[in-house]
Amino acid sequence: MEELDTNAILILCEDGQKPGYVPEKDNIIFARLMDAGKLQKARISRIEPKGSFTQIAVGIYLVDF
Repeated sequence: MEELDTNAILILCEDGQKPGYVPEKDNIIFARLMDAGKLQKARISRIEPKGSFTQIAVGIYLVDF
């Protein structure tokens, strides 16, 4: 049975599209920042076909007022 990633982070576009999730190997720091109430935004930096999938690279930025 597959274990669930308790730190999974969905990337959600402003128009409601759901392009994917932050990879599990990268999400622990971002999850902890979110748990601390920090706002983060992502910007797509590259979209590349990979066989039957599309790989989307994003930069994640901390929004600090």
